[in-house]
Amino acid sequence: MPQTPPVIHHMIECLRKQKDCYVQLLAVAQRQQKAIDEKNDPDLLKALQDKNPLLQTLQTLDQEMQPILKNMSDPDRILMIQKGKALKDEAAQTLEQLIAVEDACAKILKDKKEDALEQIKKLQEHKKGLKGYGQTGGQSSRFSQEG
Repeated sequence: MPQTPPVIHHMIECLRKQKDCYVQLLAVAQRQQKAIDEKNDPDLLKALQDKNPLLQTLQTLDQEMQPILKNMSDPDRILMIQKGKALKDEAAQTLEQLIAVEDACAKILKDKKEDALEQIKKLQEHKKGLKGYGQTGGQSSRFSQEG
């Protein structure tokens, strides 16, 4: 059996690291969803902060892999596809789960934002309604004994 070229080993290792990052991101996204459901803002902020290094790692891996893929020979590319298929499939499945959790979180947060905007709108309407009763603070009512 022919020996696998070092470039293929390197790319497979990069793919493994990518998959691991997706798994970690999925765990963080699940923590994020739990924090949103429980209205736990500190945990939500922590989950969002925990995503940044993982996203930076993914970006670094992508930047590392792109030039190698660009310069890879066709036989090496075919070999890499064969050897990396299982990893690619696992990464794709994890990424699909991650996207589903992120979409669910985005929908919940969008709904909460719309609710908050609606409450602000109602408060502004109530504030306008209160202005009809005149200025307050220091002035007494026409009906008071002091005025």
